[in-house]
Amino acid sequence: RTTNNSTMRAFLLLCMLASAAAFFTGTPLQAGARQTAQRSSRSNMEMRARVCDLLGKRPNRQARVVTFSHKRNKKVQHVNLQTKRYFSDELGRNVKLRLSTKGMKTVTKYGSVDAAAKKFGLDLTKF
Repeated sequence: RTTNNSTMRAFLLLCMLASAAAFFTGTPLQAGARQTAQRSSRSNMEMRARVCDLLGKRPNRQARVVTFSHKRNKKVQHVNLQTKRYFSDELGRNVKLRLSTKGMKTVTKYGSVDAAAKKFGLDLTKF
């Protein structure tokens, strides 16, 4: 009976070591690294803040509505953002930007999207 128990213990120990060795092989996981799956460029949706790419205009969160009874309620005044494509002469391709209407007027004022981006320090290669 003792030989049976000792062979059983040896067998269980061997199984535990084999499973532990199989479990710990491979590359270790890194705590902060994100693993992203490869996707097609069409489905590369990303949530972005409502900010003008050129001027950096942001929503006004300090606005209030005053009712007839003089209650003051908070409201957000959003920027009038438009998605617009411009042709960049420096890059030789179209650039798709989210601009406020004032940003669109600024691009028109400077004559091209390249000149406006240079003036405001915007890197068009990211768009």
